[in-house]
Parts: sequence; C-alpha cells; structure tokens
Amino acid sequence: MKEVISIKKNKSINEFLNIKNIEENFLYTLDEQVILFIRINPINTNLFSEEELEIKMNSMSIEFCNEQYPYTVFIIPRKVDITDYIKEQETLKRKLQDETSINIVEKRILATHQLVANKNIIENEFYLLIWDNDSEDIKEKLNRRANTWMKRFKNCEFQTRTLNKSEIILLVKSFTIPEFARKEDTNYDDSIVTIRRKVVRD
Repeated sequence: MKEVISIKKNKSINEFLNIKNIEENFLYTLDEQVILFIRINPINTNLFSEEELEIKMNSMSIEFCNEQYPYTVFIIPRKVDITDYIKEQETLKRKLQDETSINIVEKRILATHQLVANKNIIENEFYLLIWDNDSEDIKEKLNRRANTWMKRFKNCEFQTRTLNKSEIILLVKSFTIPEFARKEDTNYDDSIVTIRRKVVRD
C-alpha cells in the first residue's frame, strides 16, 4: 500500500488575517468589508465620585443608545512604556542651568524607573471599529459615521482620533509579530476583551 501525502497550499499572512489592503485610514478585507479604526483616550474613573460616575454613565448611554450600525470595541492591555516620558525628561534636563532643577529632574527619572522596574504595570488601549460593505462611497460613509462617533465621545468628554495607515499596520503587527506583542512573562490575562453590538434590523 502506497503512502499518500497530502500537501495543502500555504496561506499568506494577509489571507490568514483576512487583509486585502490598507489605504489611508481604511483596512480592506478579502471578504469585501472596509474597516475604520478609532482610538479612544481613556480617562481615570477612580478620580470620580459615585455621583459623577453615574452622570458619566448615563450621558454615555444616551449618546450611544441610538446607534443602528455594527461596531466592535477592543480593550487591549499593554505593559506601560515609559520611553517617551524619559526622553522628554532628559531633554528638559539638558535645557536646565541650575543644579536644584537638574537634581529634581534626575530624581523624577529615577523614581519613574523604580516605579516600573520588575512590575507589570498595565495600561489599556481602547479602539472602536466600524465597518461596512465595500462600495464607491464607502470612505464618505465611514467618515460620516466616525465623525458621529467622535462627536458622541466628545460630548462625554473623551478624546478620540482615527488611526492612520502606519498606526493600523502597527496595530496589526502587534498581533502577528512577537516583538510587537505583549511579553509572555507578564502575569495578566493575555486575552483581548471584545465588546460587540448586534445589528438591529427592522
């Protein structure tokens, strides 16, 4: 009896991820969908009183309850990156003249390093994805929806912006390339929290 070897065609990474192309602020999928990504800057709700938090939640419910199109919210935990902050402090230190101010900045840099050293301090990144079937006017359609979403968030005192091409690529790479992904030595849950809203059809 002859041994039969079955060879399956390897998929490219784009096929595996369902990515056809990324242009401007839009990701095009192989199944003819177009996705726009909105980054939501988080706020610290621990600083709110119970009454303030309730008011905030009620205002958000009012703003978002009438949405009729599908969307997905990704909440991605990341290890805190202090690189930009340290660079900023080093630049400030070089501009200073008096020893007292220099000493304060040096202590600030040292304290920051000590704060995150050997600790898994996590910050969450929030993304809202909106999409629709590809069409001639898809860019205008998604941009209008994005503007509506960002206006809602602004009314609730959240800062938002759409991701550009390089930021979308970086976000995709964070799921596919180890050096962009979260470290394996962290002790927090490595899953991505996803909140989906079902489409309401008449």
